[in-house]
Amino acid sequence: MSATKILLPSHRGTALLLFLIICIQVQTCTSQTDHVCAPSSCGSLHNISLPFRLKGDPPNCGFSFYELSCENNQTVLYMYSGRYLVQSINYNNSTIRVVDSNVTKGNCSSLPQHSLTGSNFSYRDPFDWRTSFWSPSNESQKIMMFMKCANPVKSPLYVDTAPCINGTNSYVLNEANLSYVENLCRVELIAMSSSPIKDYRNISYMDIHNRLVYGFELWWKEVNCGICKGKEKCYLPSEGFSCPTESIFDQIINQIRCKDSLSILLLALALHKHTPSS
Repeated sequence: MSATKILLPSHRGTALLLFLIICIQVQTCTSQTDHVCAPSSCGSLHNISLPFRLKGDPPNCGFSFYELSCENNQTVLYMYSGRYLVQSINYNNSTIRVVDSNVTKGNCSSLPQHSLTGSNFSYRDPFDWRTSFWSPSNESQKIMMFMKCANPVKSPLYVDTAPCINGTNSYVLNEANLSYVENLCRVELIAMSSSPIKDYRNISYMDIHNRLVYGFELWWKEVNCGICKGKEKCYLPSEGFSCPTESIFDQIINQIRCKDSLSILLLALALHKHTPSS
């Protein structure tokens, strides 16, 4: 009985086969990355788009770590065990303005449920409280410290919360400077706001409440993860997002297009040349 001969492809055939495989991969990648997801809407927000997604959007639209919810016709962001209502999204400077859902306009006794400061954010988080226009000079303008004191405090920096918040000797300090904390005073809540104040020494508690109602801006970090293959498990090193599971071959594929046939053919030949023969 004669042995069956197995026909192996020639060098030219192997290169052509690799070319076709790569071309198919690139076409698939292109069709996915070029797919434009229609902006989502919720309440007054009508342009919720990349990097954000609404819960229930198609899986290839937006990123899971920027997922928002639409509840009772309000756009909601869940962050650090807190619930925040989205007031606006600015795609020009990459900021999103949110307010604690427990703060109610017109109800000056309403307060945020949780304290939130810059220390809550780390470089691995998808958001940063320091926006692109942040500077050390305006850092303290974001912070409000709600305090209880054993004795009355007479200071232009301390704003009396009466009659909105019950309790004696209850104040708000509009400075993120612990050196201004008087003796026998304790910090009970720290809140943030991006609403500017021209004169810290001439404000009322209603001004404080309006700052809470305005909310605060967060900056979202640049997303470098390719969504070609639906990779959403990204981490945040100091230089930004990256996809640690993406191979060098995947990165090459993500950078080329099928119409560039010469580059793909050269790549196929190079891959074949460096493939050890059996």
